[in-house]
Amino acid sequence: MKHINTSSTKAEQTGPRYWRSLDDLSESPDFIDKVRREFGPEASEMNEVDRRHFFKIMAASFALGGVSFTGCRRPESKILPHSKAPEYQIPGRPIYYATSYSLRGESIPLLVETHSGRPTKIEGNDEFSYYNGGTGAKAQASILELYDPDRSTRYSKNGSTISKEEALDVLEALRQSFADAKGKRVAVLAEKSSSPTRARLKEMFKKAYPDAMWAGYEPVDTDQAQSAAAIVAGADLRPSYDLRGAQRILCVGGDFLGEDPGSLALKKQFADGRRVKSSKDKMNRLYAVECQFTLTGAMADHRKRIAASRFTSVLAAAALEIELGVEGEVLEPIFERLASNLDEATRDWVRRAVADLAQFKGESVVYAGPSLDKEAQGIALLINEKLGNLGRTLNLVEIEGDESSTIQELVEAIGSGEVETLLVLGGNPVYNAPADLDFGAKLESVDTVVRLGYYEDETSEKSNYHFVQAHYLESWGDSRAYMGELLSQQPMIAPLFDGISEIEALGRLVGEENADGRSLVYETFQKVGSNERRSFDKFLHDGFWENSGFKTNRSLISGMLLAELLGSIEVPAAPTGKDNLEVVFTLDPSVDDGRYANNGWLQECPDPMTKMTWDNAIYVSPRLATELDIVAPDSALQITRKNPNKVSDGRSFSPVAKISVGEFEVVGGVQILPGLDNYSIILPLGYGRKKTGRIGVNSGYSAYEVRSSDTMSFASGAKLELTGETIQLANTQEHWSMEGRAIIRESNLDDYADDPNWVEKMGMESHSPPILGEDKGMPAQERSKETPRGGSLYEHPNYDGIHQWGMAIDLNVCSGCNACVVACQSENNIPIVGRDQVRRGREMHWIRLDRYFSSDVTKDDGKLDMAAIPEDPQVSIQPISCMHCETAPCETVCPVNATVHDEDGLNTMAYNRCIGTRYCANNCPYKVRRFNFFDYQQRPLDRLYEGPLAPKGMNELQQMAQNPDVSVRMRGVMEKCTYCVQRIQQAKIAQKVKARDSDDIRIPDGTIKVACAQVCSMDAVAFGDLSDPDSEVSKMQANERSYALLGYTNARPRTNFLAKLRNPNPDMPDYYDQPLTKVEYKATKPKVSGDYGGHGSHDDHGHDHSHDDSHSHNGGTQ
Repeated sequence: MKHINTSSTKAEQTGPRYWRSLDDLSESPDFIDKVRREFGPEASEMNEVDRRHFFKIMAASFALGGVSFTGCRRPESKILPHSKAPEYQIPGRPIYYATSYSLRGESIPLLVETHSGRPTKIEGNDEFSYYNGGTGAKAQASILELYDPDRSTRYSKNGSTISKEEALDVLEALRQSFADAKGKRVAVLAEKSSSPTRARLKEMFKKAYPDAMWAGYEPVDTDQAQSAAAIVAGADLRPSYDLRGAQRILCVGGDFLGEDPGSLALKKQFADGRRVKSSKDKMNRLYAVECQFTLTGAMADHRKRIAASRFTSVLAAAALEIELGVEGEVLEPIFERLASNLDEATRDWVRRAVADLAQFKGESVVYAGPSLDKEAQGIALLINEKLGNLGRTLNLVEIEGDESSTIQELVEAIGSGEVETLLVLGGNPVYNAPADLDFGAKLESVDTVVRLGYYEDETSEKSNYHFVQAHYLESWGDSRAYMGELLSQQPMIAPLFDGISEIEALGRLVGEENADGRSLVYETFQKVGSNERRSFDKFLHDGFWENSGFKTNRSLISGMLLAELLGSIEVPAAPTGKDNLEVVFTLDPSVDDGRYANNGWLQECPDPMTKMTWDNAIYVSPRLATELDIVAPDSALQITRKNPNKVSDGRSFSPVAKISVGEFEVVGGVQILPGLDNYSIILPLGYGRKKTGRIGVNSGYSAYEVRSSDTMSFASGAKLELTGETIQLANTQEHWSMEGRAIIRESNLDDYADDPNWVEKMGMESHSPPILGEDKGMPAQERSKETPRGGSLYEHPNYDGIHQWGMAIDLNVCSGCNACVVACQSENNIPIVGRDQVRRGREMHWIRLDRYFSSDVTKDDGKLDMAAIPEDPQVSIQPISCMHCETAPCETVCPVNATVHDEDGLNTMAYNRCIGTRYCANNCPYKVRRFNFFDYQQRPLDRLYEGPLAPKGMNELQQMAQNPDVSVRMRGVMEKCTYCVQRIQQAKIAQKVKARDSDDIRIPDGTIKVACAQVCSMDAVAFGDLSDPDSEVSKMQANERSYALLGYTNARPRTNFLAKLRNPNPDMPDYYDQPLTKVEYKATKPKVSGDYGGHGSHDDHGHDHSHDDSHSHNGGTQ
């Protein structure tokens, strides 16, 4: 493939840059053209396609092809018919049921919204205060799997369909044979679970079949901290973090704001310590040490890039900075040896960070990521004990020990002929087991493999029997939350395809008399909860059992046992260059470990940091990219300097590289990601599926192919070789790029205390002529109802509704986790559009999370070095949706009044009026309107361009997944955020019914929670009535940090943002006296000039933007 060389334009600027992507940084002509056009050419033009059928995917995992299902019905537990419709079942009114969602042994309590007996929406259980009623993106998207036509729909034997009755007969035959042989040559491979019922049945299985092997496997191990606690504390304990009182946090190799165990609770606790309501408030401080760019690292006040192989060394260096007591004589030499591979700059960074933690004994915490080995976990436990944190910010909780065999021991048993019958309960080990085990080939030597799975996947293909596994919304169960609280799981609907749950299969295998799920859970509850039937009903109703959490243990950490653990550990060798790289395996924020590869909502949800969709990539640092001759070109993605390609049609190209780790190899596209350790390569897991549904096929590469038993977290000695080929990827980071205005407003906490009004001194409106008429002296409540005429000839109509809805988003506590994006998609029937349409800039999400990099890389003359990609940028994240502007630019250009304001101040859409001119999208300064170029909900995505020749209409599964309260839009219609108007109307009706003949029809504050606010465990979003001075949203918008995005346009948005604050430590070597984003808005530091808003000092109005800040950057691997 021949490409044409093009050179980048180098802008002559001073000061740091504030950029969203590498093309933004390079200011290439194509990029500048796209910015000026507001939409990419592919996003606005109906181009022809060069092939008739592209990748086979269907809208939102739908397009059921000839597969029948049993219909929409509640599970059968009673057969008492209704002589009339029950009072609680009112057509059009949802009913909520409590249940729980589990992932890798941790569960969160849920409330599931159902309509006419079918689940439609996942919500958090707000009665369970520990999680603040929040959920995550994966829990939100799990409902889509319930209606996935590619899920397992049949029981099979050697590929031939059998009935469910025949499958149950197989289980009975196995039970009898197991009993006769006492389990000899029998093995079970199961996923991790916190279910007390599963644990009880497991013990029954081991007791009934004493010679059987029970093995457990998760592709991502989160039990290293538990193993360390068992060694250094001498008991079955698990470290459980509590950030409620943590004023100083050192996070090493973790992402507690991302996907780490307990992250949902830790997010809330961290946000509570980050929430600032006035300039007198204090704020916690976060230090992060990591090799990749995580959400936790993006939120950190100080961040250190370092290879994953050095995490243990960093913790050892930290331990040397605290008082170790009498055990220090033994431990200090060991810690010195482990820390010997750190350079002095890193040692100094660690020394100063630990000194800060030491000033907050009992109010600090050292958080060790779950991927760290037990040696590192043990050091972290010791540091926390010496800092007085045990029992405060870190608890050791008592758990039951797990005596399961490992998958390596299972493979060894299979190889020695000790396994004739293998039961695989969930999981997909053929796909995700370590490559050196060659698990798929090993299964061929097992006589009988019985697989219980939700999909007919790679493991089912290697099995003799495949049994249909029921969805968690179709089955009974129980589980435990992060702190051990007992949670209930109850079905909302009967299994659509007659599936059975894991506990029902085990119940039959151990000969339980009542093997139905409800009976099994009830029997367990009588032992761990209460033996009263009313208590069990309350347990099901509430979704959890109070005071059932793990007990806290007061054990001390033994330094001598830790020394024994660390005695034989070798000093890890760090990656040294392009010929000796370190590969780091990470969970993908979308598809996880691969289990959600067929979930369209998650596949199309952009990665929070890379903005990649539908694929993974090989992520490399800017320095490694330079050494390997990979650069940021004039295109949307990276290509090689030797083989450049000018991309003008909106598609993204990436060079292809081969990664070699020992004898294993994998090939994938390469992308440059600032902020990585210099010689670390990031490989996200979960892609490259060979047998899955239509959504997940042909998606990325499989990092499991180079992951072996001894390199589960990272692998050293890797090599990267460019193949000379390019690959198209779908990445949203170039869409809707905004020029360098005061979009993200940030400051340091100390500066906020000195000048509480710094926010209004930033941006163009700080020095432009008056644009808001006479409203600056008006209270927010009056402003929400009246629009002052000012000097305009036009008198804007006022809003006379009782309520005036508005929103406030606190950037200081938004982590960018994507939960709101998926929740909005689920609530509002937003379609997926597929990889090809995303490449054209046509994704339909109503919420986007803009990720901004800010950097300060200058040449000797003080001007920006455009040839270098910054290695240590700061990151800022901002959620953007429709602002519901009071003087909305979209309304003035619509020729058919399809978008108008209502009396409550909402910018509403009349879909039936819309004729698709797209004038509104062109005139929207926020670029938040989405256009349906095709009937994404009505037509298969591989036949969009066939028009009326393609099949049309929703199948039954697709209809079941839709929210009946929200219209499904069609081709040619514009759509955008509605502030969840359906929820507003429901609340109005409920309040009027409650008021009856009285005039009390004002909805109390907090009654309405829009989808994005309800899902957020960090409470970053507030929604309510701006005309109510006591409402939370009014208080937030009255805060000094509140500002209107692009306020100088006089659009008067109803959504305001609270500016972000950072809390850097002045004693740190990488201290910055102002955030790098702020330096872009003005030429000098606040302490020097004191002028935030002098005319010409912002938005590049002609002044010299040079500055004298001295920013020390984290060096990464030297």
